[in-house]
Amino acid sequence: MRVTSRIFFTLVLCLAFTLGASLSFAQEKMTMEEYEKQLAQWQQRLDAAEKGKADCGAQNEELQKQMDAVQAETASVWNAILAEIGTDQAGVDAFRAELKALNSQCDGLLALTPEELLKKRDEIKAIEEKLAAAKTNRVSALTEMQNLIAAIEGKLTQIKNKMPKAIYDPYTVVVGDYLWKISGKKEIYNDPTHWMRIYSYNKEQIKNPDLIYPEWVLKIQRECGPDEYLVAKGDYLQKIAANPQVIGDPASWTKIYEKNKDIIGDNPSLIFPHTVLVIPKN
Repeated sequence: MRVTSRIFFTLVLCLAFTLGASLSFAQEKMTMEEYEKQLAQWQQRLDAAEKGKADCGAQNEELQKQMDAVQAETASVWNAILAEIGTDQAGVDAFRAELKALNSQCDGLLALTPEELLKKRDEIKAIEEKLAAAKTNRVSALTEMQNLIAAIEGKLTQIKNKMPKAIYDPYTVVVGDYLWKISGKKEIYNDPTHWMRIYSYNKEQIKNPDLIYPEWVLKIQRECGPDEYLVAKGDYLQKIAANPQVIGDPASWTKIYEKNKDIIGDNPSLIFPHTVLVIPKN
């Protein structure tokens, strides 16, 4: 009886072990199938990505060919334009650099005070001359250069509008003053012989140099304006007119005389040192 029970118990254990192993194997086999299925899906996605990459590569190559063709055509047209205006790329680059330098120079001048600008008249005139010369260059016909030139011209206009006619200090006439005495004051010119400078600079107010009145406010010139000239010893009208900074033509002395006849008088050969002359613009 005991032997039979042991045999039965052993058979049950063997059967349980066999069934457990079978179930475990079935579960492991199912997981592998799922993995293989997912792996297949990933492979499909990878294959699609590779194909897309290949397609993009072909499209990129085609686009690059088109871009190269456009660039070649652009270069051909640009070279034809440069040949037409008689220059090359180096010439264009040099011209651009010159204009940009003038533009930067104008920016620097615009940062100055009106009084400082007045002292920079020669520099401003040099910029105008360089710009005028640049405009005769055929490279200036290019749109980029036209824009740069327009910008410089606009800044030059701002500079001129900012400049004062001249630098002067106000002086209020007191009882007992006369031009010789005022000119000799230390805070004025410290030299009485400069009285003519006060008279000519205030000619619209002073009709008779021997007759001035208390409370009058006179302008004491410190710097000449762009259209003014301070006569020095040894000057005469032809010499002044010949000065490149004035007119640059000795034959134009008559224009200066006519503009200042009320100060010079009837004898154009006689002008006094320290006289402030107005220089005609045209």
